[in-house]
Amino acid sequence: MAVWTRSLMMAAAVAVAGLNAGCDIGSLAYFLSPEQRTPAKMKNLAVEKKSKKDSRIVILTWGGLEMRSELIHADRQLTDLLTKQLVELAGDNDEKLTIIPSRKVEEYKNSHPNWRELDQAQIGRHFDADYVIYLEFNAMTLYEPQSNCQLFRGRTQMTLSLVDVRHPDDAPQQEAFSTTYPSEARGPVPVDLDTNPMTFRQNFLLHVAKTLATYFVHYPKRETYFTE
Repeated sequence: MAVWTRSLMMAAAVAVAGLNAGCDIGSLAYFLSPEQRTPAKMKNLAVEKKSKKDSRIVILTWGGLEMRSELIHADRQLTDLLTKQLVELAGDNDEKLTIIPSRKVEEYKNSHPNWRELDQAQIGRHFDADYVIYLEFNAMTLYEPQSNCQLFRGRTQMTLSLVDVRHPDDAPQQEAFSTTYPSEARGPVPVDLDTNPMTFRQNFLLHVAKTLATYFVHYPKRETYFTE
């Protein structure tokens, strides 16, 4: 795992430096301990790797808005990026989960044009899933308002829902979700040859995926997780 590799390399370097400087072993315990994690904001969906049963998850998306051409299929790309983040974070936590491939979910949606009228737990049972993550887009843009498409600043607003398929009578957990990239503190990014719409779109959607992942899996406390 990338996180563990970085941590072990750093710990080894610090240990050598500490011993050379005459530090006692106890003072090195901090550097040798696992990276600290922040609890998932909504619910940790991963299970221990040694668990016999995996945690199976369906990610459903719906864009109830008219998007610009540069955002076509952004929901599908976001699903794939979110899938990657969830699996990687779970692995770093020595946990596991399985995300139903987005291709299969899209095939189901295409063969069930009325899928939004169906009970989401029912859709989850179709895939033998334990949970359904439902992302309903309310707004998304790549550009700073009133910049005439000369400045990038991605923004999205959506309704985030989590359905426990095993307890269909329980009300779904639901939250309003929004994020901005880059942050207001960093300011917008000029449109130029080095940062074209497709490059910025990838970076923006990766930021959204990383932020969404923190709702469903324990994640690193370090702020660089969102920027590296």
